[in-house]
Amino acid sequence: MDQGGEAMGQRVCRRCLLRDMAGHEQLKRIESYRDAIRPSDRAGEAEYERRLALCLACGQLLDGTCLACGCYVELRAAARVSRCPKKRW
Repeated sequence: MDQGGEAMGQRVCRRCLLRDMAGHEQLKRIESYRDAIRPSDRAGEAEYERRLALCLACGQLLDGTCLACGCYVELRAAARVSRCPKKRW
């Protein structure tokens, strides 16, 4: 994964998901928002992972955030009705 720079003594992974960045302060908040989505409104686990794989391959991913829309991709990918702003999923 493409890593670059250091912020506050930690390496920043520019092309990573929040879950791949150890100790990222937003991760717990994003996980709690994702867990609050009703099961009937969530994407299935396989679909969620497929979406995240596409986000990882996209040049618009920066520190777990989509540069096209500003969302945290792990939260957007979790909702069944969500769509990629670049129409990749």
